[in-house]
Amino acid sequence: KGMTTMEERKYGFIALWKHADPWYAMGSEDRKKFIDKVNEINREAQEKGVWMSDVYDCSWSSEYRFFSFWESPTIEIIQETLEKLVACGDVNYYNIQRHFIGRAVPDSMNIDAYDPDYLK
Repeated sequence: KGMTTMEERKYGFIALWKHADPWYAMGSEDRKKFIDKVNEINREAQEKGVWMSDVYDCSWSSEYRFFSFWESPTIEIIQETLEKLVACGDVNYYNIQRHFIGRAVPDSMNIDAYDPDYLK
């Protein structure tokens, strides 16, 4: 694949998380409702063009328990989705999270990640 335009450059989003005390204090019925709500929010994002990876266990290599990553056509979809996840308690209430957001580099097949002048 050759060079991409600004409009074609997707956004990447990485979430790392581990459960917080309120997660462990939840009863099974409340936990099921919470998971259903998170799944509903994620489905809405997918319907808007977000691709979501599987969930990976990284507890053996990180202070976090899980991670996943998304690709989104716009930053606005990520922001909207995160606002909904915050409102339902997923972000930093039931789960302690760390996020990274980036933009796909143009001509990623030819990137020289070691060139300090790349994209300058």
